[in-house]
Amino acid sequence: MSVVAIVGRPNVGKSTLFNALIRQHRAIVGPERGITRDRIYARLDLGEDLDVDLIDTGGFDTTGEGSFANVMFEQTMLAIREADLLICLFDVQSEITPDDEELVRIIRESGAQVIYAANKVDDPHGNLPSSMLYELGIHEFVEISARKRTGIPELIERVRSSLLTLPGEPLRDETDAVRVSILGRPNVGKSLMLNRIIGENRSIVSPVAGTTRDYIDIRVTHEGKDYVFVDTAGIRRKARIEDELEKESVMRSLKNIDMSHVCLLLVDPFEGVTEQDKRLCRIMTDHGRAFAIVVNKSDLIEPGKRTAIREAVRHSLKFIPDVKVLFASALTGKDVGRIYPMIDDLFAKTTMEASTPKINRILADIAQTNLPPIANGKPLKFYYINQVGTIPPKFRIVTNFPGSVPENYQRYLMHTLKKSLSLEGIPIKLQFVKR
Repeated sequence: MSVVAIVGRPNVGKSTLFNALIRQHRAIVGPERGITRDRIYARLDLGEDLDVDLIDTGGFDTTGEGSFANVMFEQTMLAIREADLLICLFDVQSEITPDDEELVRIIRESGAQVIYAANKVDDPHGNLPSSMLYELGIHEFVEISARKRTGIPELIERVRSSLLTLPGEPLRDETDAVRVSILGRPNVGKSLMLNRIIGENRSIVSPVAGTTRDYIDIRVTHEGKDYVFVDTAGIRRKARIEDELEKESVMRSLKNIDMSHVCLLLVDPFEGVTEQDKRLCRIMTDHGRAFAIVVNKSDLIEPGKRTAIREAVRHSLKFIPDVKVLFASALTGKDVGRIYPMIDDLFAKTTMEASTPKINRILADIAQTNLPPIANGKPLKFYYINQVGTIPPKFRIVTNFPGSVPENYQRYLMHTLKKSLSLEGIPIKLQFVKR
């Protein structure tokens, strides 16, 4: 999953552009300087099986004005370092500022791939103000009006064509070792669990929240199979992130989800599944990553309480009702040995390739058991299904009305297909296309 970040000085229209691109009102916009203080993430569908994570950053401000100026400056620098593609935005209704000049200089020195966009070009025939970008040595740029949503299709096409020149996602070919990310909030026991799984003290263990500042790749061999375990920095709510180093750790942890075949989300049995845990589960599901919930500190659970805790976890994650839940204790090692078989099972399922005749028989049975609804005044028909990808398993269904399959019937198709292929607990993707 590629990351595209919108950068620019304050009040050039970044949040308005963000909303225009995703066609939602997710980012707060207004005339005040520096409204966007934290990065905002959203999924941007570029069509033809190309999705990206879009990030709206705070304003690039070197003046230090305002209590959040340094934070927003560091967020922009982080986006420049981590994003696959930048959209650098300028306000053509105002003059070039030293911040504009400094931002262009930093982007050029970083070597980051960038698309320059001139915003607030409200009259496409009177675009003389855009010529000011030539003063910055910029000769290729897209003229847009984020507020009026003009020029947006051209910008999206530029983003799409730029991303297609990037190297393809290597994860699907990296099956010599199973990559496993250990995720969770700070101090939930990730590092201790990693040490217990691999049987070595390779990761720092400390009771102080936030000890792990970056992700650590550790390659191990277990019963003849190779694994790469990743102990990620603890992920907590943005409001509790106190310094820039931790912000960077969090962003890298989120990116690491897309670098893994299998993810393990550790939760505390007494705190339960938090809102942040739910957000992580949604991110892993959106990215199509196989994952399981590991309830740590099982040695502290009173007899008879485990069933109630399991039900509470599943209730909190009812949007993924078939997720695997495993109890283990990093401290004592109890049931940690069950983690390797679970990882193997999840990896085998997310990389499985179903035979075309088999899934077509399943699709025919589904359509006979629960007749497809009427679409556009005619019966919805499914002609053919084939698997077109793995990690996650992805299926293409040929139908007469691809854009008219109701969401409830899509969920029914997905649930039944997963059950028939024994893919419970694995995110899958369905794509409907015309014959």
